[in-house]
Amino acid sequence: MSKYVRVMDGLKSNAGGFEYKLNEVNIAEKWNPNALEAEEMGGFNFGTEDKILRWLHRGDTIYDVVIPDDAEVIKVDDEKGIYRANKIIVTNPRKITDDMVIDLYKKSTLSDKIIAQCLLTLIWRDRLEISKYIIKDRVNLDNVNVILEEFTNYAGEKNLAYESTKEIYNILKEIQSPLDISLYVDKEPYIKKLTDDNIINLTGQSGSGKSYYASTLDKDKYIVIDTDDIFSESRFSETNGINKELGVMFRDKYKNLPNLGDDFDIIYQDILDYCKNIDKTIVIDCAQFHCIKDINLLKGKMMIMRTCIDTCYRRCIERFKNTKENYTEEELNKYKEKKKSIYKWYKGTNEFIEKIDKLKR
Repeated sequence: MSKYVRVMDGLKSNAGGFEYKLNEVNIAEKWNPNALEAEEMGGFNFGTEDKILRWLHRGDTIYDVVIPDDAEVIKVDDEKGIYRANKIIVTNPRKITDDMVIDLYKKSTLSDKIIAQCLLTLIWRDRLEISKYIIKDRVNLDNVNVILEEFTNYAGEKNLAYESTKEIYNILKEIQSPLDISLYVDKEPYIKKLTDDNIINLTGQSGSGKSYYASTLDKDKYIVIDTDDIFSESRFSETNGINKELGVMFRDKYKNLPNLGDDFDIIYQDILDYCKNIDKTIVIDCAQFHCIKDINLLKGKMMIMRTCIDTCYRRCIERFKNTKENYTEEELNKYKEKKKSIYKWYKGTNEFIEKIDKLKR
């Protein structure tokens, strides 16, 4: 049995204003264990350590609760872990810290429905980052519908209007979406056939695994074009094969090298024209497909890697460490800050997926 605990602001109840005596027996003025409503029942409410997460918004201090031998105890709500007694002792006060909240979450036995409520109650105590931590740890494709529905219902229209609440709501909506890349949950690649052409348009965020996927393809059947090898000067100098050919072609054709962000349509069409006589399936590996202006230019099959953004970011950092020799902490930190932009960039890819999904071909 998990130990009994209670949360308050100091020693005063924020429900009825009762001021508790520390380390002494507190006796309720009103006690009717047969009543159905809390106000009629009276007594003192408290919870168990494994479910107190749901009640951390009730104060800044957590106490151990000791039940005197002659006290009467009633379990009021098993799902939320609510108990009432006519006599209790509160002892061992501790100010609630973020580390303590994380520890209580790890000990929790709350249902998905109640966890959804906790996401909101934690926001009420300015613990938005812990709500995100719980989503990352707890929410998945199997339970997101239950959690999102309860979070929405519990928050109500008024609370959903607040910026922090809306942020959590949007994170849950992305997980639930059959299309969107999400922050914390991996999804299978999004694939849609656009035309019968032997072309795979391969895209996703840095670290999503698109280049790894391309590397697994049978070289006798596929030819992989990596736009980074073509347009990055450092990588172009080291590349070979089709990417070297295309890099030379673009540099010969244009006085100023086209930019993948601004000139994607031109680049894409030039690649297709150059490769039109190749009898293998052409795989175009590029993170900037979302920059296309005329989506109807796309041929073949669209394949979008939907690895979660947290994983993408972690892979980028690990790749930097593994590929850059003798890097300094300053260089690493600078790169980390730069790659944090991925937490914004992926929104553009989600918008692109929605456009692709609406195409009728």
